[in-house]
Parts: sequence; structure tokens; C-alpha cells
Amino acid sequence: MSSWSCPHDLNGVCQLVKGAACDPGMRGCVLQGKVRFAGEDKNLPRKPARAKPASPPPPPKRRLPF
Repeated sequence: MSSWSCPHDLNGVCQLVKGAACDPGMRGCVLQGKVRFAGEDKNLPRKPARAKPASPPPPPKRRLPF
């Protein structure tokens, strides 16, 4: 058994298909048509799905002047 990590995945967002959630094997992915996945549903052609927008970071805590 081996594992693989996509170099184009940044916090669940694909950097090759702008704005798409990272889903290995989707249309536009470097793995599309090159590999077979264990799950048969992953081997079917899939369109990219839009990634959920990241929540904005919390505002910085205010520092008191003393």
C-alpha cells in the first residue's frame, strides 16, 4: 500500500483548476486518465466542484497602550 499527496493541493483547493475543491482524478487534474482508483466511483469522469470559500481569519486582538 502506498500514499500520495498532490503538489497542487493547497488546503483542499486545487491550484491547477482555479477555485475547484481538490478531488484527485477530476477533469483538469494531472491524474485524470493516468491512474485507476480503488473506488469505482472515482474512475468515472467528473467535473470539478467549486471550493467552499475559506472563512476570514479572526481580527487581531487589540493591545492596550500600557
